[in-house]
Amino acid sequence: MVFYINKQAVEIKARFENAPLTSANEVCSALGMLYKIYNLPFPGKREMVSEMKADFFAAAGGVPAPSAFAAKITTLLDGYYKDEPVKDEVYDLMKYCYEEQ
Repeated sequence: MVFYINKQAVEIKARFENAPLTSANEVCSALGMLYKIYNLPFPGKREMVSEMKADFFAAAGGVPAPSAFAAKITTLLDGYYKDEPVKDEVYDLMKYCYEEQ
């Protein structure tokens, strides 16, 4: 997997009105970016994407988004409903996006 491409896909989708996240790769990319933007510590791995999303929203604690970009990514993340397992490679992608944000 080319990690940069997944991160770039999220950045591009954040520029459009109706460009939803379409995979666990994009969701975990978005999560990594958001954890860094919100200055949150990198989270532990969970079994399912829905658990990772829930952990982020709990950690963010309803704090207003620090930027319009963060708000848009949060909206994209909130709109993703497909639940998938978080494989090791996808978790590594999330870590890459956290470190590169």
